[in-house]
Amino acid sequence: MTSPNQAALDQSLSDAEYDRLEAILRGLPGASAMNLEEMDGFFAALICGPVAVPPSAHLNEIWGGGSGPFATEAELREFLNLAMRHWNWIARVLASPDLVFIPRLVIEKDEAIPRGNRWARGFLRGVGLCREAWNEIFDDEDRFAILLPILALAHENDPDPELRSWKTQPGPELRKEVLGGLSVATQSLWDYFRSGGRSRTPDRVPATRSKIGRNDPCSCGSGKKYKRCCGSVTVH
Repeated sequence: MTSPNQAALDQSLSDAEYDRLEAILRGLPGASAMNLEEMDGFFAALICGPVAVPPSAHLNEIWGGGSGPFATEAELREFLNLAMRHWNWIARVLASPDLVFIPRLVIEKDEAIPRGNRWARGFLRGVGLCREAWNEIFDDEDRFAILLPILALAHENDPDPELRSWKTQPGPELRKEVLGGLSVATQSLWDYFRSGGRSRTPDRVPATRSKIGRNDPCSCGSGKKYKRCCGSVTVH
């Protein structure tokens, strides 16, 4: 039940509320606790994946295990309200024919574009909660390629050099292309599993991107300007 002082769970978060959610996550004590970027990828995997996973089933994964890190019930309820509203926003975007999912990525200090590694690792943590159910896509030779942008970023800095995606760090243009692939992959996986695993190419998120002006209509077909749609991947 929503507290009288909290927004309804179908209400999108404001920028200030995203800042608050990020601050809460940043203060979690668990060694493997997620930040907002990682939680965004984690939620995306659970929502677009093959089985329904209720948000209440994975709270320990978000805060890194152990007992709940909140000192009071009010703090816990605030976190749950913000997290659930973000979850519902992702679900609405993926289900809508008029919206395009854009991962919420963080630009690190002294960098011009996001790296996307934590988002991708968060996504794979979501896959890991129901790995057997994901075997369908991992075993499908034709559709496995959907996952490649996520896997590339998740393993970019793997402790084992042999498992790293690239022997040398990718340049800005390649990284932008791979980051754009996160949107494609998430929507494609949603479409794949919602259609019973039958191969279907999404008709509103492009698999390839040509040169396009910032003020031109986005090629994804959303009707928005590119800078307000797929071109906004670097703004968070």
